Formats: sequence, C-alpha cells, structure tokens
Amino acid sequence: MSSSLYWAEFADKVITSLVRPERGDPLLIIVDTSNDMNLAQACLAAGLRAGADTQLVVKQRLPHGVASTPGPILSDAIRASRLILALCGGITRAPATIEAMKKGTRVLASPGINEQGIEEYVIRALLDVDVEAMNRNGELVARLWDQTEVCRITSPEGTDVSLRIAPLKSVVDDGALAEDGEMDFFPGTQVSLLSMGGSVNGTIVVDASDSVQGIVHTPYSLTIQNGVITSVEGGMEADVLREWLATRNDDRIYKLWHTSIGLNPQAGITGNMIEDERKVAAIDFGFGDYEVCPYHMDVMLATPTVYLDGKPMSGDGQLNPELGFEDMGR
Repeated sequence: MSSSLYWAEFADKVITSLVRPERGDPLLIIVDTSNDMNLAQACLAAGLRAGADTQLVVKQRLPHGVASTPGPILSDAIRASRLILALCGGITRAPATIEAMKKGTRVLASPGINEQGIEEYVIRALLDVDVEAMNRNGELVARLWDQTEVCRITSPEGTDVSLRIAPLKSVVDDGALAEDGEMDFFPGTQVSLLSMGGSVNGTIVVDASDSVQGIVHTPYSLTIQNGVITSVEGGMEADVLREWLATRNDDRIYKLWHTSIGLNPQAGITGNMIEDERKVAAIDFGFGDYEVCPYHMDVMLATPTVYLDGKPMSGDGQLNPELGFEDMGR
C-alpha cells in the first residue's frame, strides 16, 4: 500500500470523525520534520474544508530519547487553540499543552505515526475497521469492568496479577474528541483503568514489547506490590529496562498508572506502542502518571487471559463472544 494515495481520504476521516471541529474553531495541526508532508498538507486541507481556522506548524524532530519541549512560538499557538491534532511526539506532556487542556483545549494525538511501518497501519486501523462495532465493544468492556470487583490477568509465560477494580471507573479511549479538556490517541480503540494506586499485586511477564526497547525477544518479569514495581528480573532486556528506570531518578516512574486492553483488529505487535497497545485483547500496563511524572513507560502482554471475578473476558488474542462482543472487520 502506498500511504500517500490514501492521505486525502484518511485526513478527511480524521478531521470530520475524530477531531470534529465546528466552523471557525481554532485548529492547530502539529508535525515534525520526520512526518510525511503529504499527510500534513492533507490534514491542513481537510481542516480548512471543514471550516475550521486551521494552522499547520512544523517543528524540529529531536533524536530519540531527547526530551522535546515546544519553544515560545509553538507554546503560544498551543495555548491559543481550541483543537490540536498532533502527528508527532513532544506535545502531549508539554507544559503549554497541559495548561491549554485545563482551559478546555481538546488534543488528539498519534505520536508514532511518523515511525517506519506505522503509516500504513494507521490507515488500515481507521479505514478498514468497523469503527462503530469496535467502539460498541469498548463500551461493553467498560461496563463489564465497572461491574467487577477483582480482575485477574494470567499468561502461559507466567503473568499472574490481580487488580482490585472497584470503585474505579474505566475510560474508553475511542480515538475521537468529545469533551473540553480531553486528550485522546488515534486510531482507537482502548479501554483503560486509571489511577490504579495500590490496588495491583502480582507478577507481570512482559512477552510482547515495551516502550523503551520495542519488541521483547526474551520475556522478563516485573514484581508489583501495591501498584509499584519492586523488582525487574530476566536477561539482557530486563537489565536494559532496570537501568532505564533507575536513570530516570524519579520514583514515580515505578508506579502503575493505567491498565488497558486493545480492541483494534488491524493492530499487531510491532514494537511501536501506537499499534501494540491496540492489538485485540492485548494488555498494556503503563507506569508514570502523565500529569505529575515527566516520564511514562508501557509494557505489553500479547495474548493474556483476563478474568473478571473469575469469569473469562478474553484470551488467546480474542474477546469472549459469549459476553456479547461483536466482529469488527469490514
């Protein structure tokens, strides 16, 4: 698939169905120098066709691992916008973005879209999926989780972790903007439990990928006590993650912030979190609260089994159809 052939259709879908501007809305589209400029221009054109006051800003792409903080010009533009479409990294946790969101700015992001191999995925994940069915499945997951006292997650590799859900409420991240002050990521869909706190205990065996190294070739384990990583055990990849955590010099990166399940039938495990997190029935554990910690780290389980008060909700990469989940293909 040549992605550039699909950018116009893709951009129209993103702007009209996901960003959803009203006529005259200040809409800021942010890309960096590694983005496909055909995509950037297609989104700009789609925003203008939708009647939004649309601006496109191209920022410098910094090397991987180097923090990217918007300068004063881009920060002022972020604060002045009602809607932001970020097709690059370095925006979602920026001080200007957090400030703008507190005043009602809505932010839609796809920070990994410029990574190799991801462009074609995001097209398929938006255009080749029954999005309505996917989001109905998301709402069903949310209802089931909200009715659950204890969620247990296991895997053949050795994961066995328990999450005491009540009284938490789940959040459906459908990849579309609906409320002031909202941040969402596209393409959807995920369902997440946030602010897990001390309600999680057990062993997580990372068998798919993590946001530090990409694909995990040799599974390693995290011991979780009261929602905090207390040890990282395994081979070379465990050593790399352990060193990465230690060199953050911030204890908050060890604290579990969210547990999420993916629902997009076009997603697989590629080492890029924008795709991996959305693989159907894959579980993502995220550490480091976005709002208070400058760092965030995700680890992925590809095909775990999820039990809700002892009843299976998913396993072997599938949702349990007996609970009413729908097919999501087109």
